[in-house]
Amino acid sequence: MEFTEGVRFDSLHLSPEIIRAIEKRNIEVSTPVQAGCIPPMMDWQDVIAKAPTGKTFAYGIPIVEHVDPEDESVQAVILAPTRELAIQITDEIRDLAAFKPGVRTVCLYGGAPIGRQIDTLKKHPQIVVATPGRLSDHMKRRTVRV
Repeated sequence: MEFTEGVRFDSLHLSPEIIRAIEKRNIEVSTPVQAGCIPPMMDWQDVIAKAPTGKTFAYGIPIVEHVDPEDESVQAVILAPTRELAIQITDEIRDLAAFKPGVRTVCLYGGAPIGRQIDTLKKHPQIVVATPGRLSDHMKRRTVRV
């Protein structure tokens, strides 16, 4: 299915907290990939998408909406090929979750002190954004369970 137009975010049946986070960024209309991905993902359907822009919100919004803040287990893992992209994705996810109390995100990537990452993991984030190598390191250390 191909989407060529966006829709207003307030027509996507999102929580007031997510709408508030999107409005804080002065965004009203989705990109085509967001319009195509968000509704089926909100219904827990799998989606494969390709787009030049807008992908982080396309999967990030449903992830943040689905996180149970009372559950301290890892509920979502987002893999990124580079530390730069992992950091960018984490920033976007945190912005989306800004008004969702109890939703915690951690970014795991090589080149950063692993001890600080372990300390952050002890706070029980529900969303893990990671590069594959560093996620593997944490899994071997049993500091993250996915």
